[in-house]
Amino acid sequence: MTICLDSEHSPIRVHRKKYKEIYGRLFLIWEKYEDDETTTTQLLRACSRIAGLGPDTSHDQVHDEDEV
Repeated sequence: MTICLDSEHSPIRVHRKKYKEIYGRLFLIWEKYEDDETTTTQLLRACSRIAGLGPDTSHDQVHDEDEV
């Protein structure tokens, strides 16, 4: 791992790599949504997991009936 420090001695390169990975994952799930390969519910769940705000499950009883 390479860490680059800015003028305030903060690790810049580590942060850039992390956000690059996050934006890449968001971009991929958005492309699948635009190509009708995923539903709105799946898109929102994936975004929630990527952001670290949602449960790490692909199913919930409330919304599963929407996808049937």
